[in-house]
Amino acid sequence: MRDIRRTVGAVAATLALAIGPALPATATAHTLASRTFTWNKVMRAGDCTMFEGARWTLYSDGTATFDGTVTSGDDNDAWLMWAYLKDADNAVLGTLTNYRVQDPADRNKFVKNLPSETQRYRWFASGRFDARKFPLIRRMSLGKHC
Repeated sequence: MRDIRRTVGAVAATLALAIGPALPATATAHTLASRTFTWNKVMRAGDCTMFEGARWTLYSDGTATFDGTVTSGDDNDAWLMWAYLKDADNAVLGTLTNYRVQDPADRNKFVKNLPSETQRYRWFASGRFDARKFPLIRRMSLGKHC
């Protein structure tokens, strides 16, 4: 009986070594599809300016990241932004929801405070959207206020 157990154990170990490398690992990272939308011109709203190169990157899992630089001609100002997702016909599919809600009355509003008129501020933000709409998204537009 002891010999049978040793034989079964040896066979199992051999099979694991032979088959293991051919099977996919369960802990591998999945690559997400992404779409990046870049604004290649300066945008203005009131006393505020968003410089060219601002960009939203949308991921197929329904997450989004923003990277941009803003400033204001006045102290203690704020750039307000709403990000609209659109299809190929420019129809609105939805709005990004702020991952870090800054205004409970408007969960889609992104806010960057601008304390000093003499500084440019790098702005990083994160948002969410319905991942099922990702294949339809072809454009974005930004609503803005200062």
